[in-house]
Amino acid sequence: MDHTTQVFTDVVRVRFATFELDEANASLLHEGKPVPLAPTPFAVLCTLVRQPGALLTKHALLDEVWGHQFISESALKTAISELRMALQDDARQPRFIETVSRRGYRFIAVATAISTTRPERASVSEIRSLHRASFIGRAEALSRLRSTWDRACTGHRTIVWVAGEPGIGKTTLIEHFVAGLDDVACARGPRPATSSRASSCG
Repeated sequence: MDHTTQVFTDVVRVRFATFELDEANASLLHEGKPVPLAPTPFAVLCTLVRQPGALLTKHALLDEVWGHQFISESALKTAISELRMALQDDARQPRFIETVSRRGYRFIAVATAISTTRPERASVSEIRSLHRASFIGRAEALSRLRSTWDRACTGHRTIVWVAGEPGIGKTTLIEHFVAGLDDVACARGPRPATSSRASSCG
């Protein structure tokens, strides 16, 4: 397959097939309708689209999206899987994301830049609505957090630990849950030295 590389050096705002990707507004549209996509796979998509046709190694993607952290390749595989689901892309016959065995991934669709105009500043409620719409795959975890929160609100002291491999979205889960609560102050403490991370609000 012949891959022509065009590098988008600015913030990504492109159209490919029936999709429109707007990095600045954290927006992915399909035929004009928002596509739910969590922040991490969204960041992976922007990184791939920024260099269409170019092979990006697993290490390069891990470094670009997760920074200089110790993240296993499973986190990247999960993000790619969620991304393909959102794009309705088949890994065996890809239209957008091609796997290069044991090396990395390549964005293979033709992407064209969309001319940018200064957008109106979105309201806080609109930003929250977009954030909620683009958060998928965590219904069970959110339900458990909500039931535990309701129990705490009745006077039962409760401690919740959110643990897991770095990069799977623990902080995003907590932030999304807190955003759905009214009149609640959230305190952040120092991060523990271990790879797991705990958050609590009260």
